[in-house]
Amino acid sequence: LSAHLPQKLAEGAKFSDPHTKALILLQAHFSRQALSLDLASDRNVVLGSALKLLQALVDVISSNGWLKPALVAMESSQMVVQGLWDRDHPLMQLPHFTKAIVDRCR
Repeated sequence: LSAHLPQKLAEGAKFSDPHTKALILLQAHFSRQALSLDLASDRNVVLGSALKLLQALVDVISSNGWLKPALVAMESSQMVVQGLWDRDHPLMQLPHFTKAIVDRCR
């Protein structure tokens, strides 16, 4: 799974580490890759935790008045909710739209 993801893992990354698995599952979610039932269940747990952490991060950052980090945290939260990379076309947010359909719309 990690070989097909856009952002490669660091040298020496251990697949047994929970943070490595979480990174792979998040990238698979953003790339909308199909997962087995076990991995899909793990992905849902990671997404729930990621959303809670990102919401708390937005609260803390914005209460300190830091605009740019707050915007990055909000954009990351949108990526998790929508299951898209930040560079994906906005039409990909619509249900049943694939990259092929978006290409035909251009």
